[in-house]
Amino acid sequence: MGFLDRLLGKGKTKGAPGTQPEVSPARRLPGSADERALQLWESVKKLGVSEADRRKAVAMCTEILGLLDPNTTSLHVGVVFWQRGVSYRLLKNYDAALADLQQALEFGQRRGDYSLVLDSQRVMEEIRQEKRRAEIEAGGGEKADRLQAMEQQARQLWRTGPEADAAFESLFADLQDGDSDVRIAASRLLGEPPNAVRRLISIYQQDLASDPHRAHLAGRVLGRAIAKGSTELFPAEIARMKYGLDFSVIPCSCVHCGAMNLGIAVPPRAPMVPYYHQEDDKGAYAIPVLCDKCSTEFFVVWDVDPR
Repeated sequence: MGFLDRLLGKGKTKGAPGTQPEVSPARRLPGSADERALQLWESVKKLGVSEADRRKAVAMCTEILGLLDPNTTSLHVGVVFWQRGVSYRLLKNYDAALADLQQALEFGQRRGDYSLVLDSQRVMEEIRQEKRRAEIEAGGGEKADRLQAMEQQARQLWRTGPEADAAFESLFADLQDGDSDVRIAASRLLGEPPNAVRRLISIYQQDLASDPHRAHLAGRVLGRAIAKGSTELFPAEIARMKYGLDFSVIPCSCVHCGAMNLGIAVPPRAPMVPYYHQEDDKGAYAIPVLCDKCSTEFFVVWDVDPR
């Protein structure tokens, strides 16, 4: 699968076992620990998504990791960590999943496996959100009820009609809520249904000149869907292929708390023009960002208009 296909999410399901990053053909040493590891790996790939199978996958991956030298050429150790991580995810052992995916990410970085890095970042972002939702649900209270109501609203987004329109506008308004959990949930829910995505594309196209604040809110949802937890810069070619829109995607740290904010949609050539963060919008061009951590607005600013 090509680099752009991975970025656009083609040919794979959402972090499911069996969609692990590809392993290149390698040397087998008969009778060796590597041979045993490869046999176990073939068994892991045949397992399903049931709890029993995921527990088997964890056990087998653990044995594989115990057999392999980290520098072996017979099997990509990072991919084994990735598979065990997504298995832990399905077992709702989120901390173990995040630890394994961090290992997979680091192996990918050392080996120059950009696809594994992107896959790991994507699934880690999904797990962080799942873990946070589980914590909120366990705590109960007003926020848990509100997030549950948002999930119910989002079901209307897969349909058309007045109820779908009302659900879209309600969730779109939630993108400006003072609670970061609400904003992140709204972004996730709006970024999945095709009908909602088409409306976001329309808002970005039509409102960028007349109502830039609304357009930037839509762009952030679309940008998050491209970034998928990655701190990388994504060129305009990706948005062009995915949405038919011309924008690049950048990360930028909050000027108030330092937290990294991902998925910020900017003009196509903006990443190539020096930019910085600040508390106000004074500059040739500025994009407002509501920080995912401290919920304080800051601006990504250019001294030279990048449009």
